[in-house]
Amino acid sequence: MQDKKEKQHLPPAVESRNLPLRHPEAPNLSNWAALTIVFLVVSAVMLPMAFLGVPDGFDLMQHMRFAGAYHDAILSGEFIPKWAAQDNFGFGSIGIRYYPPLAYYGLALTKIATGSWYHSFWLTTYGWALLGSVGVFFWLREWTNNIAATIAGVLYIVIPYHTFQIYQAVLYAEFAASGLLPFCFFFLTRLCHRRRWIDVILFAVAYSLLILTHIPTAIIATLCIAVYGLIIVNWKEIKDTAIKVGAAVALSGISVSFHLVKAVTEVDWVKHNSQQYFGTGYYNYKSYFFPIYFSATWDRYVQKMLWHFDTIIFLTILCFSLALLAYFLRRSRTPRSVLQSKNSRAVLVTGLFSLFMLSVGSSFIWDFVPPLAKIQFPWRWLSVASLMGSASFGIAATMLLFKGNKFNRSATYPMILFIVLVGMYDISQNIIPSTPLDRASFEKGVENMYNEEGCPGWWPIWAERAAFDQPEQAIAASRESVISEWTGESRRIEVTGGEVGDLRIATFYHPFWTAVLNGETVRVDKDINGAILIPLPAGP
Repeated sequence: MQDKKEKQHLPPAVESRNLPLRHPEAPNLSNWAALTIVFLVVSAVMLPMAFLGVPDGFDLMQHMRFAGAYHDAILSGEFIPKWAAQDNFGFGSIGIRYYPPLAYYGLALTKIATGSWYHSFWLTTYGWALLGSVGVFFWLREWTNNIAATIAGVLYIVIPYHTFQIYQAVLYAEFAASGLLPFCFFFLTRLCHRRRWIDVILFAVAYSLLILTHIPTAIIATLCIAVYGLIIVNWKEIKDTAIKVGAAVALSGISVSFHLVKAVTEVDWVKHNSQQYFGTGYYNYKSYFFPIYFSATWDRYVQKMLWHFDTIIFLTILCFSLALLAYFLRRSRTPRSVLQSKNSRAVLVTGLFSLFMLSVGSSFIWDFVPPLAKIQFPWRWLSVASLMGSASFGIAATMLLFKGNKFNRSATYPMILFIVLVGMYDISQNIIPSTPLDRASFEKGVENMYNEEGCPGWWPIWAERAAFDQPEQAIAASRESVISEWTGESRRIEVTGGEVGDLRIATFYHPFWTAVLNGETVRVDKDINGAILIPLPAGP
């Protein structure tokens, strides 16, 4: 009888969705009030970019080159470009055949709408940030209260790795992926709880979009999703859940196949797949395990700002420390608390797993599983660690902040101090030192980016820098050549008669280039620097 009475007092939504109890002591906060707080904090963190300028990070112009290729393709009526024609002084590049496209479609379409690359960059960056924090809010609402969800959503944009991503390193695509990551866990949570086909579709959509945004984050997320899912799943319904999760993964695979099949089958043709970009030199993952201080010389530690990562990881660990503290303090008093629900335990365990994978303790796994080296930097696991740390902090904060409907001051002040500390770090170490480019400087940089060398990692493997020493678009030895067409993926050249030889075209060779000479298909070759060569007969 006691069990029946307790069941009758459960909130209908909880009973129907089979979710854990929400924390009964936290005060109520409406959805609109919570989302307004999230919106205001995201705006405070991201809007300085609109007024102060776009951060001038190392990867900034490479991201703009990718976006420029999609922009040009869309305007020419081709939604999926095959070749980045304007890169590298017009020799082109093939990065867009491998790097996921979603973040750059966002930039390109916003540029078309606003007419400005500057507005496109800060607007899309702001959008990804807001999307991620809102995603965290809705995810945590699945089993907690609006207070916990709001704290987590706010902390997700404030947590130092995110401001570092965009204000310091300008890891634009990875930052965009952080906006989609919470939705993967949100819809997986709903799928495991409700096992409805609509949640299968939504999870497949979120997971597909993540893959189409940033591959390293997708790989990391896949492993963490597996850990999280195994903890929250109802093992009594494992067969039904497994079928639906499998269906979602299959749908995702089909959805992203147009890009992944191309990238996987052609991967040996791009320099970025060569050994120099994985496991050696600057990209040697063994040099970036936490604590990086012990694996780098002092000069490199300071000059390369590697101390940034150690500090950011340490601050992220503090988020989990609060959750562990709350867990042990509240365990005996509230055995059915939100903190001890399956979901909260899954958040904590998944977060600790991600921290382990970026630490020196996981080095044996990286050595044993060679594909992990292609993630390049263990600190990329901070994408998931930051998400789980924000969620853990929000859940734990709610448990510690309230006694009945009153604030617990002894817990409030340390948490406020921690958030202030994180905010000060963001401002002093990430935002202020970001060397922003004002609108005029940024637009000029984008305008001139094709007259500069792009990242060699996105060149074909046979391309050499020496090709730029001969910039003429078409050379046929002593024979005269006239260019009648030169577009993104097509060149038409008329050559006068003369000695048998080759026509050199100032475009990097790729196996998918085809040539038609006087109505007949001929072999396309390359010179020693990777530029296209087409054999010419004596006639015109």
